[in-house]
Amino acid sequence: MFIREKIKKVNGGKSYIQHQLIESIRTPSGPRQQIVLNLGQLSLPEEKWKTLANCIEGFLANQKTLFPQDPEIEAKARHYASQIRQERLDRAQERITGGESAGEEPAQYEHVNINSLITNDAKTVGAEHVAISQMNEYGFDKILQGLDFTDDQIAYSKMLIVGRMVHPGSERDTVRWLSETSGAGELLDSGVKLYDKALHRAAVLLWENHAAIEQELSKRAREIFSLKETVILYDLTNTYFEGSKRGSKMARRYKSKESRNDCPLITLSLTVDEEGFPKQSKVFEGNVSEPGTLKDILEGLKKEDGMFSNDRTIVMDAGVATEENIALIRKSGYKYVVVSRKKSFEDTFWPETDEEKIMLSDGKTTLGMKLVRTEEEAFLLCHSEAKEAKEAKEKSILSLKEQRFEEALSAIKEGLEKPKRQKKYDTIIERIGRLKERYKVGNLYTIKVEQTDGKATDIKFKKNAQAQAKEEAIGTYVLRTNRLDLSGEEISKLHRSLSTVEESFKTMKGNLGLRPNFHHTDTPTIAHVHVTVLAYHILAGILKKLRTAGVHYNWNTIRNILATHIRVTTTMNTKDGCVIDVRTCTAPTEKQHTIYNKLQIKHTPLGRKNIKSPMKTQRCSAEK
Repeated sequence: MFIREKIKKVNGGKSYIQHQLIESIRTPSGPRQQIVLNLGQLSLPEEKWKTLANCIEGFLANQKTLFPQDPEIEAKARHYASQIRQERLDRAQERITGGESAGEEPAQYEHVNINSLITNDAKTVGAEHVAISQMNEYGFDKILQGLDFTDDQIAYSKMLIVGRMVHPGSERDTVRWLSETSGAGELLDSGVKLYDKALHRAAVLLWENHAAIEQELSKRAREIFSLKETVILYDLTNTYFEGSKRGSKMARRYKSKESRNDCPLITLSLTVDEEGFPKQSKVFEGNVSEPGTLKDILEGLKKEDGMFSNDRTIVMDAGVATEENIALIRKSGYKYVVVSRKKSFEDTFWPETDEEKIMLSDGKTTLGMKLVRTEEEAFLLCHSEAKEAKEAKEKSILSLKEQRFEEALSAIKEGLEKPKRQKKYDTIIERIGRLKERYKVGNLYTIKVEQTDGKATDIKFKKNAQAQAKEEAIGTYVLRTNRLDLSGEEISKLHRSLSTVEESFKTMKGNLGLRPNFHHTDTPTIAHVHVTVLAYHILAGILKKLRTAGVHYNWNTIRNILATHIRVTTTMNTKDGCVIDVRTCTAPTEKQHTIYNKLQIKHTPLGRKNIKSPMKTQRCSAEK
């Protein structure tokens, strides 16, 4: 083998240099040269080309060198030899291995040197196999074809989503993972060239068509899993960015769900059904008013003809449940279960009977309830031990603020009786205002400053009714609904199903790469978010199958279990002077076997491929 340089001209008179690995072969017409591999443009000096070619040939022949090679040349040679070996294996006839049809293969024997045996080009295929199988069941290719995606765009889109599910990262990191670590390229059998800009463009294209794609994925999930879709869970979350995001109009500073108020945010709204299957999503500015987002979501639901059954109930938290939004839900023909924004009710509103108590799913926590029905709505007063325990810390912080606020007021009051202390009425009022701003509890007190001739003489303060109501409300909340047919326990159960959408957000942030988001401008930023949402569409189907089969692993656990299922090439020398390359998947472990069985997919993602080549430079055809 040898390397030659070729200058290629393109339109516009420009030219570029390409290096090719060449081998000489014998043909009936005499010796001929053929291209083994296009090497791109080499940075090595010309005097090292022959050394590189010899080193590549040595790796292909599985021969050991007597003398150590230049590390740079050896690394390049190993890389190019792996590419050549993979191309030859790609042309080889695939043989199904594993339990499916192993018994149909005839016996095949070779005399090999076991000391020459090496394994190389190991790629993970387990989690990729699960993700791609679910995409195929949803008919993801057909969905994108219906939106006029090209074959290459479909391949890049699937790689992007599989990457987000198995190895979340930036497009650049995804390209590295696909090239060096993952067998997703073999599983998809696309042959596209991997580079990060192609994945960037695929992400934007997916976002531009996200509404249609989500609608079709939701439709396929409903058909496959016979989803009832009688409950619509709606909630919002936000995600933060470490950088300044100066090039973004969407990223705004606001109250972060993860207490990162120092960072710019964007907001994601998500609609899911009671099984956790996503229906639609939308990205808003980071400082968007939560109540203002519902109108867009309801309009989106109306466009989904036949998406939900006639008996539809929207479940929302207090952040969205304004009176205007509740009226909008009624007008749209939906039922609702929401957390009431009204914190205090008249004592006579609730019955004097004891609370009805139910045991929650954890088997440890109880929930106390009092139900009141009016002509149009039902109200459920809930007292949660779990919520009370969670709010105990907040209560202690509040008590500390109140204590320090009262001490500061008392210090100002004592100063009114001492000489050379500030007593001017306007100044005292200003100082009290600053205390309110500092401790954030001034609204819980009634404060009266007495004065004579413009000088403050006394300060009187006490806690007001709002403070008492806030303390009494620790661990309690009120649900309201127009579902008068439901019992208190049923109303509470519907509200607690909001944990499903909260779990969805947790999964997207923790396992599907919603954050970090490395983009600076709005279009790629939003596209990144929607790739994560599409990944969650696929994941929801996987988790549903496993739950139904009694397997309750989260996605991170599943990925870890499947991480050791790999595809590898085994190379060995034979007695008759040839090299055999065998590309195959490792046998699945017991846990991997269980997951594949529950998902009803093949245990062996790809069949075995063999090639046998003489150690000399002629290229052999695939072994039949």
